Amino acid sequence: MGRRCDAATLLPAVFLLVSVCGAPARPAEPAAVPEAPKGYGWRGDGSGIFPKSAPPAEWNAETKKNILWSAKVGVNKFSSPIVVGDKVFVVAEPAELICLDAASGKVLWRKPNDFSELATKTEEKKAKGSPGNVTPTPVSDGRYVYASFGCGIIGCYDLDGTRQWLVFLDFPPGTQYGRSASPLLAGDKLLVSIHHLIALEAKTGKVVWQNEKVPERYGTPAAARIGALDVVLAPSGYAVRLKDGVTLGKVPQLVYATALVKGNVAYFVGPTTTALELSAPTEDTLQTKILWESDIEGTFYASPVCDSGLFFAACNEGSFYVLDAGDGKVLLTKELDIPSAAGRDNMPDANMYPSLSLAGRHLFLSNDIGYTIVLEPVREYREVRRNRLLEGSGGTPAFAGGRMFVRDGQQLLCIGER
Repeated sequence: MGRRCDAATLLPAVFLLVSVCGAPARPAEPAAVPEAPKGYGWRGDGSGIFPKSAPPAEWNAETKKNILWSAKVGVNKFSSPIVVGDKVFVVAEPAELICLDAASGKVLWRKPNDFSELATKTEEKKAKGSPGNVTPTPVSDGRYVYASFGCGIIGCYDLDGTRQWLVFLDFPPGTQYGRSASPLLAGDKLLVSIHHLIALEAKTGKVVWQNEKVPERYGTPAAARIGALDVVLAPSGYAVRLKDGVTLGKVPQLVYATALVKGNVAYFVGPTTTALELSAPTEDTLQTKILWESDIEGTFYASPVCDSGLFFAACNEGSFYVLDAGDGKVLLTKELDIPSAAGRDNMPDANMYPSLSLAGRHLFLSNDIGYTIVLEPVREYREVRRNRLLEGSGGTPAFAGGRMFVRDGQQLLCIGER
């Protein structure tokens, strides 16, 4: 049940004044603040919404229905593909960045990113835990693509595969089961969670700042522009100023998922799901206000989707929720009839690892063994189709035009009408 809270917390910060201008006949008005360049990576722009995409609602890996192509790219349990123009990028063990032609699935190039590739001889460090070396999803600004690996190596390439830089950040993982947070492009900075939050200069890979008080979590940080203030919302529960890494204050913590930013509201999904309004009333303060909190049960690995006043979420145990994005009221709770990861009745978890996606007119919910439920994005439960891949993946699909790109074991599949 949603509950409102009007308490506001002022968080100190320092930010440059934005210049103002105006016509002589009337008071000066603030100049428009240009949008900071945003990277395109995990979940597209981070929202999980692909409004210009219209993929088919039905496919079948056994009969090849609507499977346009399949390409073997290698072992990868959790990372997602990204689409940049006419190219698709994925990573695979041991530490490869792979570029494929989006139309045909042809592998255009593969680049290693291991310790032997570093300019300075460095003792090799193995990635820790089940996420392995290639759980983070690459990110691109349309000219370059950036990949972060579980061992601490980060690389940058142009779209033709020419390496721009390769660095190693020698920090132990800050999570028990290994590193999974994806890199995030915000302005001219590449943000990575390597033990703690670190900002690299995207052009060179040099460390711009690091905040050791913001620990690494499994989820990816989220960027937001609030007025003239660029902030980063870390899953570990901190708001950080993008410019210099100064901690502005605390926000709700997330163990696995990522904050979802929509305008000036950030949503944090968990047993207590929170909608937090963000504002920057002056150049040196960030203000937060809890709009609502709502109690929904489950463990949330998958990040949510928010669209048209509705908030959609799915927990690892296999429950699907629809909330009113305005007041947090739970509109629907639906136990999904979806097989467990082990395929046995005594395994209760559905392993809803892939995050939710809204592409065109449909909402896509998947688990890590290849089952996908396609729904209408409405407050009632309206199932459109159920689909099955042969092996599946913990990664989240990517969408472009009428196509969907998804991992299936060691394969990358392109799904589209045929």
